[in-house]
Formats: sequence, structure tokens, C-alpha cells
Amino acid sequence: MKTANKILLGGILLILAGLGLYFLLLNPSQNLPPNSDYSCRIHISKKQITVEEGEKIDIPLRIQNFGKKTWKSQGSHPYFLSYHLRNERGEMLQHENPRFPLPHTVGPTQSTEITINIRSPLQKGSYILEFDMVREGITWFKDQNSPTAQISLQVKDRTWKDDEYPLNLEYGPFTQFHTSIPSINQIYELIRLTLDQNQVQFKGKTGLVSGFSAGTDYPQIWLRDANTIIPASRYFYPKSFLTSWLEEHLAFQMKNGALQDWVDSQGNFDKNTTASDQESSAVQAAYQIYSLLGPSWLKKSIQGKKLIQRLDRALSSLFKSRWNSQYGLITGAHTADWGDVDMVDKDQKAIYVDDRTHWTVDIYDQSMLHHACLNLARMWEALGRKDRTSHWKHQAQIIKENTNQWLWQEDKGFYRIHLHLVPLQHSFSEDNMYALGGNTEAILSSIADEEKASQIILEALERQKTFKISTISGVLLPPYPPDIFAHPLMDEPYEYQNGAQWDWFGGKLIYAMFEHGFSRKAKEKLIEVLRKNLSNKIFFEWHDRKGNGHGSDFYCGSAGSISKALYEGYFGVRMNQNQLSLEPKIGKDDAQIHLYQPANDRFVAYDYDFKPESDKLIFRYNSNFASRGKLAILSPWTPPSPNPASLQNHLKVFIDGESVDFSIQRRNRDLFIILETDFRHHRIEISFSD
Repeated sequence: MKTANKILLGGILLILAGLGLYFLLLNPSQNLPPNSDYSCRIHISKKQITVEEGEKIDIPLRIQNFGKKTWKSQGSHPYFLSYHLRNERGEMLQHENPRFPLPHTVGPTQSTEITINIRSPLQKGSYILEFDMVREGITWFKDQNSPTAQISLQVKDRTWKDDEYPLNLEYGPFTQFHTSIPSINQIYELIRLTLDQNQVQFKGKTGLVSGFSAGTDYPQIWLRDANTIIPASRYFYPKSFLTSWLEEHLAFQMKNGALQDWVDSQGNFDKNTTASDQESSAVQAAYQIYSLLGPSWLKKSIQGKKLIQRLDRALSSLFKSRWNSQYGLITGAHTADWGDVDMVDKDQKAIYVDDRTHWTVDIYDQSMLHHACLNLARMWEALGRKDRTSHWKHQAQIIKENTNQWLWQEDKGFYRIHLHLVPLQHSFSEDNMYALGGNTEAILSSIADEEKASQIILEALERQKTFKISTISGVLLPPYPPDIFAHPLMDEPYEYQNGAQWDWFGGKLIYAMFEHGFSRKAKEKLIEVLRKNLSNKIFFEWHDRKGNGHGSDFYCGSAGSISKALYEGYFGVRMNQNQLSLEPKIGKDDAQIHLYQPANDRFVAYDYDFKPESDKLIFRYNSNFASRGKLAILSPWTPPSPNPASLQNHLKVFIDGESVDFSIQRRNRDLFIILETDFRHHRIEISFSD
């Protein structure tokens, strides 16, 4: 009887325990600490996802609020869904990731469904996505004992045609690189993905058009974006992807010579008339292409007119329609630096000029135009037209002199953003606003001399610290105060073109730093930018002060500018149709690189090996260029005395075992070891001795 009672009692207890578990599952809030303000349950229908590197993933989730507070994704300390990235062992790889706003307000006991879009890691492997709610600036729910939800993520290797070749110094139709810096190695995948996601081909006015859209939110081929993409695309894509999109744009040229902003696969086109850089961008793009293909391409007929003639008419149109005789400069609408959003409109009308437009002369447009004038002069010179060469050199000189007269601020060390041409007074001084886009382009266009370039670079470094921006890419510091711009994308500081981070211009400034003698600081800033984009697993259009991504993803402007800083700045490769120079700024790192240009079948490769134990540098290189050129290697060593020439007495340089003469050249903070050489299979050994 006692045994039966025990069995009966045990059964009752099991039933009660089961009922208790049932009610706990039915109402999980009963299992939470009492008085919990931050408590939720997250349900995911999927348990495992398999994707390729960098692939976009849509994940549906259901979230229920078991806390006492109402969740809102707006206002002070908003609530967001986010996730942590762990490896297969559960170890944290990346705690902070993009935030996803809730579709509506969620009160206590209420639930919501949301589908979020994330990017898989850029390296193959097994991962865990751990989803959690966060109240921004207050707490993660997990830290308040609220349970998270996990999903297994398997990332497969994405292969490219270039990966089929071994990384060596021999000729081959591939581009690869590897260094001792992990973030530089990892960015290769992101550059390739961005180009791949944006490549477009369609039948246009001029035949088959090949090119790249600006980003997933901008499916058209934009002139200024396409100009910025070339430093990346030139190493992976054939001639048609460099030339055909520009030829198509020129076929849409207006009667007055002006060009459209964008064209698309349906034959649509439009122009953001607030901007004045479309024609300059077209000429700059043409110059990059001409440098790869030679002058014969410039004589190609586009609907009955030679390509070079269309470029000439395009740039001339700016001097007719946008010329201001008071300052001897071209005009543009009152925007934020290089931007295309005006002050007065809250909607799409903000990109078009009208009778309410506030007109200015600004540093960005002058710099772009000066650069284009010089480019056009060189192209006419290659075609033997001395008259047009002289004309465009003269126009460039006028722009340079007037820009430095009216826009340079000696007391501040950078160019003012603009001068107003209409009665408009702000309650603050715009002259203290550091415009990254215009000032960077002033360096690249040579409007700024070496002294001015140094001041601009130093000011950018100082402003990054002062305004606490995560990278050098803050475009307007300080930004405009609230509500100066009516458009909701611009009405607050540090958003969109009003002071956010844009690697489109941050990458260009880093390249300028490499070129003007700030290589060590440039490498530091390059790595900052790379880590930010790798953390986001994508090139975003823009970032906030902390580096969180916004706007279009797979943004080509960022990929192009960062590629320029990487290939031409850090690796120091300048490779055109009949000219090659190498200026590796690798320092005490190690690097291997093989660059190939499909458009002209040119390649160069080198292996840079610094040996700290013996204070020796081994540099091996090869190319299919027949001509000689300059080799300038950034010295890994500092001079033993303040005089840079003293370094020469402590170095020995050998090419293929033979001692050779060399010189030391100073460029601002950088010292270069200078040699004249051909580029066919050589080994340089440089040793330092006390």
C-alpha cells in the first residue's frame, strides 16, 4: 500500500511538474526575474543557414515583450533588434553589429514580427548568430538576464577567377595581393563583391553598354560615381567596362554641351542641377581611360562627333552656363560641400535649382574643374592640338589663381566651403567648417601646393580628434546646425552629407596623405577605414560618427576610393599604357602583389620582404613593361641624425648582387630610397648598418 501511494504521489508530482513546465512555456515571463524592465523572447523559425561569403541573408523573427517598458525605435535611448557574432565554439567575434528598428511600438505582453537583412562574414567557416534586443545607450537585454536566440551560420568560400592562379612574380591575367596586415588582405573580398554586385550590361544608344551602378539603391550609371570606380575596376574588368558606359553618357549630351548625371538600361536619364561636377567627372574618367588605352580611343566617333570633341564641349559648357565674372569661378547651389541637396526643399526637388536657389562659388567644384582642365589639356596634347592644349592650361591657371585668392584661408590652413553670391547670412560662420570633399580634391587637382596640402592634411587629422569621428572620413566638421537644411536626410548634424562619414572622400584623402609625405599616418587611417567596413561586412554609402553604416550598400564610391588609396597609395603602383612607376610604402610590413590590367594586358608584381633581425629589405619585382622608370621605396629606417642625407651613409643597395648608386629624397615626413631601373625580374637588397 505504501509502495502504491508512493507511485501515485510520484505520478501526481510528474503531472504537476509537466503542467508547470507547460505554463512556463506558455507564459515565459513567469520564468524571469521579478520586476524585469528589459525582458523578451525571440523566436526564429530557422535553425541553420548556409550561404557564401558576403551574401545577403533575410531572417524572419518574432519578438515578444515580457518587460514593463514600451519599446520604441525613435527618440531618446531607442530600442533595436541586433545580434552578436560568435565562432562555432561560442567565443565572441563581434559584439556590436547593425541595429534594426522595430516596425511599430511594442508594449508589455505585445509581440511583433520583423524580417532583417544581414551580411554573412567575409571568411568561410562556422558561426553562431546570437540575436538580442538593445536599448541604445542603456543596456543589452541579455545583460538583464533576458534569453537570446541563436542560429547556426555556415559560410562557404566564394571563389573568383583570379584565385585560380598562384600569387607569384610571373605574367598572368589576375590580380591578387597578400600582406602581413589582416584587414588589408580581407578587403580584397569586399572590393570584388562590390564590383560584382553592381556590374550592369544593357543595349543602349551606342550598342552594348557595360559598366557599374553606384550601389544597390542607385541602379543607374552615374557619372561622378563611375569616375570614382575606375581605380578598382581597371584591375578586374575588360576594356568595355571602362569605355562603353562613358560613350553612352556622351551620346546623351545636351545641345549646350552639358551632360546628364545618370543614364539607365531603359534609356532614362536625369541631372541633379544643384551640382556642377558632372562634366568635370566625365573628363577625369576619360583621362583615366586614355592613360590605359592611348590617344586613339579619343578619336572614336560618338554619333558623328569625336569623343574628344564631346569632352571639350562638355567642359566648355561650365564656363558658359555656370561662370561668375565677379570671382572668375564657376557656380553651384548652396549644398553641403560636394553634396547635391539644397537648403530649401524637403523632398526630391532638393536636387534641382529653381528661383529659390541660393547660389555660391565653392571649393569642390573649382577643384574638380581645375583637375579636368589639366586632364583635357594633356589629352589634346597627345593628339597634337597645341591650340586646345594651350587653351585648357590657361583655363586651369585662371581657376587655380582665383580659387586661391578667394577661397584659401591662410589663418585656418584650409579652403572655405564657399562664398555666397546672393544675400544670405547665417547666424554662424561657415568659414570654420572644414569641407573634406572640396579640400581633398584641391590637393588631388594641384590647386593646393605642397605647403597648403600639408596644412589641409594636418587639419583633417586634428578635426577627426576634435569631433570624435571614428575614421578620417567625416565630410563636414563642424556640420551645419539643426534645421539649416530642410530635407530630413540633412536637417540634423552628422547625418548624410551634413557631416557624416563618407569613405568616398576619406579614401581619397588617405591617398593624398600617401602622395604628400604622410605615409605612416596614412596607413594608420587606411586600416581604421578598412576595419570599419569589414566590421559592417559591406561598403555602405555613409556612416555615422561611430561608424555604423547607412544608405545604399555595396557602394562603389567607397570601394573605388579605398582601392586608389590601397593600390596607388600603400602599394605605390602607377601603371598606364606606356609608363610604370613603383613607390611601395610598405615600411616594416611584408607584402606580395600581382596587378593585371585586362584593358591593355599590362602587369606588375612584387614581393616586399622586410627582415628586422638583420635590418635588411629584400624587394623582388617583375613586369612586362619594356621601358625604364623610377623606383622609390619608402625607407623603413629613420635617419640617425636630423639631416636626412645621413641615412645614405648607413645604407647599401644591391641589384641582382651588384652594388648600385641611389639617392635619398625627402617628401614631407617620408624618406624614399630612389633608383632608376627597368622592371624585368630583378632582386634588390637594401641593408642598414650602424
